Amino acid sequence: MTKVAIIGLGNPGPTYLRTRHNVGFWLLDRFAEKNNFTFRFDSKSDSEISENIYYEKKIMLIKPMSFMNDSGSHLLPLLRSNGYENNQILVIHDELTLPLGGIKVSSIGKGSGGHNGIKSLIDSVGNTFIRIRIGIGSKKIPEQTLSEYVLSKFSKEESLILENKKQHFLSAIQLVIEKGVDSAMNLLNQEKQTQITP
Repeated sequence: MTKVAIIGLGNPGPTYLRTRHNVGFWLLDRFAEKNNFTFRFDSKSDSEISENIYYEKKIMLIKPMSFMNDSGSHLLPLLRSNGYENNQILVIHDELTLPLGGIKVSSIGKGSGGHNGIKSLIDSVGNTFIRIRIGIGSKKIPEQTLSEYVLSKFSKEESLILENKKQHFLSAIQLVIEKGVDSAMNLLNQEKQTQITP
């Protein structure tokens, strides 16, 4: 890949900071901070975007501001006008089926798995993009709905676990960009995904 568009999924605004559903925003912000990307708002795509060179590749970071369930609605013109095909799109999002702090890289052609942000992206651009899924763990309170769970905030202990895994997550992004999705899958998906408890 000579260029990569990295889309982090989340909900805009301070209400949703530190919520489980916003892991995509959180990790994209950490990537931007480390690698000198500066976001600006693009009204046409209703997204915060940033562009820079990383490992000799053109990188565009994208945070849709249209709320999770509508994440993909304005992105197709932005991606296509900048020359990004689906195999050059990397999406970072939260994953209920992985333990807190777990990570998995998925190649093209997968379904939404019930994730509304991914469903919106598939409806907009198709399903042939690459994904980095960050584990948020499954809900522990039976009467809590999935919506309530993913919109709940991480505890201080849970946030610390994610911070301690941050460099590993950033290395995964680097691996996908530098070596490609197959190399990243072969390395990262062999890891034992064990539950980390606060």
